This record gives sequence, structure tokens and C-alpha cells, in this order.
Amino acid sequence: MTRAACGTILVLSLAFVIPAAAQDATRNVWDGVYTEGQAARGQELYKKNCGYCHRDDLTGGGSEAGAPALRGPIFFYRWLHSPLADMFLTIGTTMPQNKPDSLTPETVADIVSFLLKQNDMPAGKTELPPELETLKQIFVTEKVTR
Repeated sequence: MTRAACGTILVLSLAFVIPAAAQDATRNVWDGVYTEGQAARGQELYKKNCGYCHRDDLTGGGSEAGAPALRGPIFFYRWLHSPLADMFLTIGTTMPQNKPDSLTPETVADIVSFLLKQNDMPAGKTELPPELETLKQIFVTEKVTR
């Protein structure tokens, strides 16, 4: 095979790979990035690990530290334009306040799923993975009507 033919094959191959990569990079929380079952697990884990400070109804202010609300505009605009990896790392390394960095990655992913559900972001068919590289590709965005 000639060098020119190899170059043509490489260019054509990239034409199919790059759009797929770009599509992955544009995933957002409105694409159904967690499952209902995962959010249900997350609700129980949230109550156990987060509810004291953030309250079971996610309204916040339940401790002397005045924990922020995790539902509604305060929560949404805090994370807007951020990848879910940022939320995952923040929760995973700083929470719960009385025992930071004690939650497993699976627990954090389940809690994040519950928070997404409580903020009216739809469930999908695949669980939110506790993997930073994947979470870096899923962004909190304004709801897009398609």
C-alpha cells in the first residue's frame, strides 16, 4: 500500500472517530445519565450521610454550618457548566462534613444520581459510573429542548 493510500485511510478513519468523540464530549445531565434504581439507592445513602446537614428534603441549613440547599436554583447554578466530575470530587473528598473522604466512589455516584433526580434531570438506562474520565464528559447545562 502506498503512503498516499495509508494517509487517505487514516483521514477517512478519523472522520468517523472524531464525531463520535465530539458527541461524547457534549453529553449533559438532560441525556439520562443515571438510572431510577441508582437514584433510589442514592436517596437512602443521602439520608444516612447527608440529610443531617442538608436536610432530608435537600433544603439545606440543617446544621450550625448552614449547609447549602441541594435542590433548586442554588444547587443548579452552583454546578452550571461544570462536568459532573467536579460535583463527584467535591462530595467525595469533602463530605460528610464530620468524616470527609469516607464515602466509596459507588456511594458518591449514587448520591449524585439522587441529586440529579431531585433537580428534575431525567433518568436513563445506564447507571452513572464512579469513573472520573466518564464524569468529565457529562456537563450540567441549561435544559435544551430538542
